[in-house]
Amino acid sequence: MRKTILFSAIGVAGSAVTAQTAEQMARFDQLVAFYQDANLLTPPEMVPCTLSGGAESMCISLTTGASPSNHVTGPYCPSTIETPADESGTWFFNSEVVDADGPFIKNLAVLFQDDVWQMYDPATGQVIKVDGALGCEVAGDPDSAADYENYCVECAVQDLNANTSETYVIPLVPVPAQSEEGRIGPTPGVGLAFNGVKLDAPAPLELIEGNHTLGLMDDCVGHVNPHTGYHYHGLVGCEPHLDAGVDGHEPLVAVAMDGYDIYAALTDNEAEMLDECNGHDTAGLGYHYHVDQAGTNQFIGCFTAQYGCTSEDAGTVCDASADTRRGPPPVSE
Repeated sequence: MRKTILFSAIGVAGSAVTAQTAEQMARFDQLVAFYQDANLLTPPEMVPCTLSGGAESMCISLTTGASPSNHVTGPYCPSTIETPADESGTWFFNSEVVDADGPFIKNLAVLFQDDVWQMYDPATGQVIKVDGALGCEVAGDPDSAADYENYCVECAVQDLNANTSETYVIPLVPVPAQSEEGRIGPTPGVGLAFNGVKLDAPAPLELIEGNHTLGLMDDCVGHVNPHTGYHYHGLVGCEPHLDAGVDGHEPLVAVAMDGYDIYAALTDNEAEMLDECNGHDTAGLGYHYHVDQAGTNQFIGCFTAQYGCTSEDAGTVCDASADTRRGPPPVSE
């Protein structure tokens, strides 16, 4: 089961928020504007935080609900091997996002060159799936998928606890990271889109497919687990786009957990000028990231700066360094 990056104590902003700089205040106001239409459950706050490398800083705290503010979610698993793409979800295959419709399920054994795949009843054509509350339980713990071989796993927003939320604590001013701090792990994820949807770490495809299960995504390359709610594994235009403010530049689509902005994907040729973390420094924007193409199952390659925290428990104090001290966290779907 996914564990959140540790938070050190109960409580948020108070008298401790006295050391903010003009730069931090300006960035806070900017981020409040960026997220004004997101599915926020409480107003944004400025809070003290401890980042992944141990730096003490000031962060913005944003608590989101389980669903995006600007689009519907689903569908995911097709009902039968004849269900068309517009009634089905998507999956990653050969570094592309593909329609996971009925024919896709029917042809799994051929596509993966593995005769163990049989995710439908050959007599009826019905796709075998686990959904509802149990589907959410399996989606939240990919290790349990071994007990559901050849099941399509489906968790919908309406199947979640009504109080499902996630709090993102993001540094207002990026603090340079040491190389070993820059990894992308299941916690805290990669960043937050402006509709309140998490840009999650890469889905553990080897684990999922190795168990002969599929946790299909929808056409927005998102799906649901009981910890985060709805989250993205790729960006295909469902997320809000903000004007970059620089002529000819790709739109702004999210803010990374280390405080840098994330812009839409570049073409393959343009992407060659990016560093290993998918970032670069340009006139008018400074350092920023660009997301990978959706089929790569990642958004950026690493963090350039020390990252903040995510938690399922709102109102707690961020200590992201606790996560790095404990080593890599477990994988999550």
